[in-house]
Amino acid sequence: MPVSLPRLRRAALFAVPLLAIGLAACGGGGGDDDDIDMPVAFAVIGQADFAGYQSNRGSSVNALGLAQPLGGVATDGSKYYVADYSNHRILGWNSIPASGATTPDFVIGQSDFTSNSSGTAATKLALPSSVAITDTHLVVADSGNNRVLIWNTLPSANTAPDVVVGQSDFVTDDPGTTASNLSSPVSAMIANNKLFVADQYNNRVLIWNSIPTSNGTAADVVIGQTDFVSNTAADEEDGLTNPSGLWTDGLRLLVADSGNNRVMYWSSIPRANAVDATYVIGQTDFSRTSAGVGQAALRTPYGITSDGTHIYIADADNNRVVKFDSFPISNGASASDIYGQDSWSARTPNDDDQDGTADDEPSDRTLSSPTGVTYANGVLYVTDRNNHRVLYFPD
Repeated sequence: MPVSLPRLRRAALFAVPLLAIGLAACGGGGGDDDDIDMPVAFAVIGQADFAGYQSNRGSSVNALGLAQPLGGVATDGSKYYVADYSNHRILGWNSIPASGATTPDFVIGQSDFTSNSSGTAATKLALPSSVAITDTHLVVADSGNNRVLIWNTLPSANTAPDVVVGQSDFVTDDPGTTASNLSSPVSAMIANNKLFVADQYNNRVLIWNSIPTSNGTAADVVIGQTDFVSNTAADEEDGLTNPSGLWTDGLRLLVADSGNNRVMYWSSIPRANAVDATYVIGQTDFSRTSAGVGQAALRTPYGITSDGTHIYIADADNNRVVKFDSFPISNGASASDIYGQDSWSARTPNDDDQDGTADDEPSDRTLSSPTGVTYANGVLYVTDRNNHRVLYFPD
């Protein structure tokens, strides 16, 4: 059964609604074409085949299944990590898995592949939402514990991280609204020696101007709020509502502002609090927040990534991923390509024949609430959340 996007509440360790929410050539056409070839995935993990859709493959927790994965995958071209949200773990491979039959080499957050208890300790996780690699660092947004974990070298076992932010130590998990506290962080990454965190319940993004080296280090910059002790949901150029995924190269910043049905773009990294975004994607201006479907609209965008030129957005409640050929130079840009649907007006999940009714099973072309996207080495990895899988698309 489809599952709504999470609000990530610590008291309930399973998701509750956030909002009413062969290699083939990459398809998708630009312009106003309403008859688009749906791109075909060439591999899947989390399921035995493209028709599988059940959590943990319809069984108890195991090495090959996933349960509501949320953020994008992380890979450096060899090591490969997936945040397995509802199993409270990170699955890791020493090389990129070729199919759903490839057993992970290690697990982080659990003692073995058949355990999935949440916990607050250096080697436990609670609802890990995202995982990211930068150089030798692994960064995990451990949402249920209201913290972000940093490993200074890429782990290949359930080893303790080197640093925690959002908490003063590894055994506390209290949410807070200060420069050194977090409340359900859902995305985190390092770029250009800076740490960026989407702090969802505080309706903000925090920036550390250097990679933290000690526990509980305070952030240097906040966007979405005027100061570190405010957490009001807002729109306009300087507001955020339940931000989720983010992407940055350390020079530019993209934030999926899920509650406002838009993606915010800063053409340079903010150096002060409450800096206005440069442009908005998904709305015609910063004052609009309505959900929509079409070539220039979004409905609960959740994950976001870029190859430095193109932008890919996991448009969760439209059950699709949309691609933009360049960074915006004005508000309300139109997408050029689409995954999961064959027209800009379609939004039904798992609708391979595109008749407006969800099919009994997914396929190698369909999506159901995608929430994560990662681009790496010519492959677009899509976290297809409600189908409990990750799809590989050529690009």
